[in-house]
Formats: sequence, C-alpha cells, structure tokens
Amino acid sequence: MRTPLSTHLHPTEVYPPKFKEPAHKDGTTPLHPGWLPVLARVPLFASLSKRHLRHVADLAELKRYKHGAQIVRAGAQGNAFFVILDGSAEVITPAGHRHTLKAGDYFGELALLDGAPRAATVEASSSLATAKISRTAFQRLLKEEPAIGVGLAQGLVAIIRDLQEE
Repeated sequence: MRTPLSTHLHPTEVYPPKFKEPAHKDGTTPLHPGWLPVLARVPLFASLSKRHLRHVADLAELKRYKHGAQIVRAGAQGNAFFVILDGSAEVITPAGHRHTLKAGDYFGELALLDGAPRAATVEASSSLATAKISRTAFQRLLKEEPAIGVGLAQGLVAIIRDLQEE
C-alpha cells in the first residue's frame, strides 16, 4: 500500500453528505469540485497539468459501500482506481496481512494502466464513500489526450525512485 495522502480537506468538503447533485445519465453521481486537490496528491497524477488533472477528475464517480461490502477481490481483474472520501476499509492480502485505509487513502492506481489481477481484497470496514475511476474511461481519455501519458510516466518514475530509497 502507498503512503496515505496528507489530505487537508475534510471528507465533507470533498463530498458533503447532504450535498446532492443530479445523477449522470448512466446513473452515477458526479463528485463535488473539492475532489480535484485530493486527486492531485496521488503520486501517479502529481506531475499532470491542472487541465489534464481536471480531465482525469471528471472521470470519477461517487461510489458508496455498506459496512462489510467487498470493493475488490484479490486475483480479480483490476478495472478501477479508488480514493476513500469518507469511512474506512480493510486491505487483506492472500497471506492474511491486514492494513486499514481511511479518508484520503487510495488503491488500484496501477489498474488504470495495466488491468493486472488485484494483489489484495479490500472490504468496507464502515460505511464507505469512494471516488472511483474506471480503467475503461481512463484508457479512453489517454487515447483522446496522449500528453497525459507523459505526466503519468513522470509520476511512475517518482514512485519507483521512492521505492528504491526504501
């Protein structure tokens, strides 16, 4: 798991619980504009321009889960990236290791790029609100805006350098 984001936004600033925006035609709920600074702190996206970051943020949908719900399963195809906006989740590896995620934490960012099988199961350990970006929508955006790929490469290099220093 990546280092948690040091978020300065309270989850209610990202998506106030009583704040209702009309649903998209496909039934998904758009996110509050406060979501953009949270996304900007994800290392993979840190090198993107503000314009490109807005394009990525526009792909996100609000996804809520009940306590105990399985968000992703180890071994399943990685088809989305998630940022926890409110609540908490438990990461469970196939070896049985556990790690708690809270508001501002994220998982599945590499699934946007390769769709490889999930390395762990993630379950909601409370009522949970997430921002979800699907791999399909993200791949479509990369085809429309190939310059985003350059920013992602820079973000990946920064992640690799951080891992090498550990």
